[in-house]
Amino acid sequence: MSEIMRAYRYRIYPKKWQIEILEKSFWAKRFVWNHFLEINMDRFEKNEGILSYNKMSSMLTDLKKNNDWLYECEKSVMQNTLKDLAKAYDYFFDGPMTYSEKKLEKAKRTGKVLTFYDLQRHPKFKSRYDYEQSIVMNLTNNNIEVLEKEWEFTSINKYKKQNCKIKLPKIKMVKLAYSRPYEGQIQNVAITRESDGKYYISITCKDIPVKILPKTHKSVGIDLGVHKFATLSDKNVIDNPKYYQKNEKKLAKLQRSMNLKKKYGKNYHKSRLKVSRQNKKIKHRREDFLHKLTTDLVYDYDIICIEDLKPEEMKKDKLFAKSISDAAYSTFKRFLEYKMVPAHKKLIVIDQYYPSSQICHKCDYQNKRLKDVSIRKWTCQVCGTKHDRDDNASINIENEGLKGLKEGRYKSIA
Repeated sequence: MSEIMRAYRYRIYPKKWQIEILEKSFWAKRFVWNHFLEINMDRFEKNEGILSYNKMSSMLTDLKKNNDWLYECEKSVMQNTLKDLAKAYDYFFDGPMTYSEKKLEKAKRTGKVLTFYDLQRHPKFKSRYDYEQSIVMNLTNNNIEVLEKEWEFTSINKYKKQNCKIKLPKIKMVKLAYSRPYEGQIQNVAITRESDGKYYISITCKDIPVKILPKTHKSVGIDLGVHKFATLSDKNVIDNPKYYQKNEKKLAKLQRSMNLKKKYGKNYHKSRLKVSRQNKKIKHRREDFLHKLTTDLVYDYDIICIEDLKPEEMKKDKLFAKSISDAAYSTFKRFLEYKMVPAHKKLIVIDQYYPSSQICHKCDYQNKRLKDVSIRKWTCQVCGTKHDRDDNASINIENEGLKGLKEGRYKSIA
């Protein structure tokens, strides 16, 4: 049986003295990153080449000797920071060295001279004002361990862990909201302070046995939309919860209040946290909806066919830009991909230019008048079949996906 890797995310509740250690670790990461980024930028300008991870790691020892406070932080935090910087430069050199349109427009407007630091994909300096801070710690000699204390069944018969803690290097025992047990062997943990001030931990595990879901021998086509989130080819309809739209007025009020405060002052910081908490609520509700929906789809169908939508291009239409962002089509597709791979099921993504809404699924007649998205119902001029636009599109997506898979034009990406 094949093995996979997976990350399990939990909320943690560090005490005040533990928060101080975490903040010092975030500071150490920023300090090390910015120090070696500055060295590499200087070397790049002089055509001396970028330092490799091994070279930076050997220089880190001298940096610690000159900055004793770095010894108070977990060493793997700084080692992983250097690995991330080395990967960032690999990513930078692999792509085209070009400036973004925004950078060019701003330079033209202000007269600023652009440097290689302004190139797209170039690593940026980290700031203590960044809303999110994170560190990664590696497992060595069992220095990371989850300690389970008590368990019970709630009134709705749901399994619940209580009084659980996780042992972390330098930080010791931290209270953990252990909502589900992790599987496999711990490899490393990532601790994040999110923009709303809450702390989370992601436990990356390896050697996880794959659990293959039972086959249902069913396929489905999914047409994603704005008014309805999804229309399935078996006539099921998923309503669009529109979490951003429902909270837009409250969010706008909080943002106006924040903009009236002096930037980076205490009151500004308090207002920023309120805005961030509201944004996080919207994000978490949306992700909860998408997780539940995609899990149900993976359990119910063996083959799922969807369109290859390009949300960034779709957002250029200002009329639907907010609604498209709120729907999070890319996240929906990403969740489907990673859930269907271990389940040994197939996800077919058909060509984005396939006119699924215009073709009659009965006789294949194409009605080009349907480029007007305001037409929601129509009757085929050839066979007389009455169509609902979304129902017809979902059936066409399923038919095209299955046909393309059989002919070899499409391959399962999951």
